[in-house]
Amino acid sequence: MEDEWNANANDAITISLVRPGPSKIETIASFNPRFTYPIFGEEEHIFGYQGLKVHLKYDARDLRPKLTVSYTRKFNAVGDVEALDIKEKLQNFLPPVAYQSKGDFEQAAKALPKTWVPPGRLVETAEKNGETYEVWHGTLNDPAVSQLLRRIQIVALFYIEGASYTGEDAEGNIEPDYSLARWSVFFLYKKEVIQGLPDPQYTFQGYSTVYNFWVFEAAALQGNLQTVLSNGPEELDPTHRMRISQFLILPPSQGKGVGALLYDTIFRIGLNTESVVEVAVEDPNEDFDLLRDLCDLKYLRKNVPAFVNLRINTDVNVPNKGGILLNDTRVIPGNAFTASLVSSPEGIVDLVELEKLRVKTKIARRQFWRLVEMHLMSTLPESVRPQLDEDAKKPKPSKADNHVYMLWRLLLKQRVYRRNVSQLGEFSITERIIKLNETISSVEWEYAAILARLESTPTATNGSVANGKRRLEDDGDVEMPNVKKQRV
Repeated sequence: MEDEWNANANDAITISLVRPGPSKIETIASFNPRFTYPIFGEEEHIFGYQGLKVHLKYDARDLRPKLTVSYTRKFNAVGDVEALDIKEKLQNFLPPVAYQSKGDFEQAAKALPKTWVPPGRLVETAEKNGETYEVWHGTLNDPAVSQLLRRIQIVALFYIEGASYTGEDAEGNIEPDYSLARWSVFFLYKKEVIQGLPDPQYTFQGYSTVYNFWVFEAAALQGNLQTVLSNGPEELDPTHRMRISQFLILPPSQGKGVGALLYDTIFRIGLNTESVVEVAVEDPNEDFDLLRDLCDLKYLRKNVPAFVNLRINTDVNVPNKGGILLNDTRVIPGNAFTASLVSSPEGIVDLVELEKLRVKTKIARRQFWRLVEMHLMSTLPESVRPQLDEDAKKPKPSKADNHVYMLWRLLLKQRVYRRNVSQLGEFSITERIIKLNETISSVEWEYAAILARLESTPTATNGSVANGKRRLEDDGDVEMPNVKKQRV
C-alpha cells in the first residue's frame, strides 16, 4: 500500500530552462536531478501521490524560477499519516518568487529587457563548436549576483554531494557583508542570436563559486587585531588564496568543453592577480578531478617550459639491498653508519626548483605533485610506462629503463605513503607493503587514463560537477575496512 503512494523524487522532479518565443514560453532543455536526498531524505521518496510531477522552470536568462506541482491522485490523510506538502518542503530552498502564478511568471519573462546581460563584469568570451560563450564575474555583496545565485542554488543540491547554500551559515543566516565580498561567483552563459530578435540572447550554462581566503601573516596582525575583528582581514592585507567551492555545468551543456572554459577562466584570473598566492579546490569529485587534471596539464605543457623539460635524475643510484629515500628525494644506503657518511649528491628531482615552479604557477601543493608525477610518467620509456591496457605488447625493457621506472615509482610511493602513514600503521609490515603496492598500481592506471585522454582528445574536457566526494582510492588512498578514507 505504501509503495503505491511513494513517488521516486529523482523521476518526479523535472528542471527546465525556458524563454519567451514568438507566441508562447518555449522550453530550451529539460533534465532530472542526479539525486534528491538532501531535501527528501535517503530513500528519495515523496509520499502521498500518484502520477506526481514536480516541475521547476527557470527563465534561461535571469533564472527566475517557477514551481509547479501536479498529480493524478493524492493520499487522503489517515490520522497522522498524510501526503507530503511539497511546496512547503521546498520553501527553505527556493526564493518566494518561485511561488508566483503561471501568468505572473510568463509576464515577467516577456517583460525582461531584450538587452539584458548577466550581472557582474564580463571577464571572458570564447568560441566553442561555433557557439559564443561568456563568463561573468561578481561578488556576493552585489545584490544582483546574490539574487541570481540564490535562484539556482537548489540545483546544486541535486548534483553536488555535500553542497550547501553559499553565503549562508549553518542556520541559514546571511554572512556579514565583508564575508560576502570575499565570495566570487562566475556565471557561464551562451550568447546566441535568436531569429526575429535584434539583440543576442543569453542562456545559462553553469556557475562556480570561489572563496578568497586571507593568507594570515604575523606581521600584518601586530597592533591591528581589532581592525581584523571588526572589518575583516582584507582591510590589512589583500594577499589571499582562491578556493573553488562549487562548480556546476548543467547536464544539457556538458560534453561541450564549456566546463574547461569556466575552469581555465578562474585559473587565469587567479594566475594574473598579484594578490592571489594559490588556486585551490574544495573536495573535488571524480568528474571535476579529471577536468582539473586535463586543464592544468594542458596549461603547464603549453606555457611553462620548465615543467615540460622536467625529467627524472637517472644518476641517482638505488642500493641493491636496503636504502632510504630522504625527504629531498636523495637515496642513501639503509645501513645507519654508512648512511651518515654517504648519500647521493642530488635527488631524483630538484625539490627546491619544483617548489619555485609551483609557487609561480599558483597550483596547490597536492595537485602540483600529482601533475609532476603524471608528466614524469609520460616521459618514461615505452617499455616500462604504465598503460591502460595491461596486456598491450611492449618492447623489452633495458636495465636503464627499469632503473628510471624504479626511481619514478619511488617518488610516487613516498607521497602516497606519507599521505596514508597513520592508516598503514594499522597493518603488519607485509600487509602494509601489499596495500601500498595495490594503491600505487591503481594510481598508475588512473594516470595512464588521464594521459591517454589528454593525448588523444586534447580538447575533450567537459567537467560536469564538483565539490562532491572523491573516489579516493583512485588517487592514492589505501583501502581501509570501515574507516573513512582521506584524500591524497
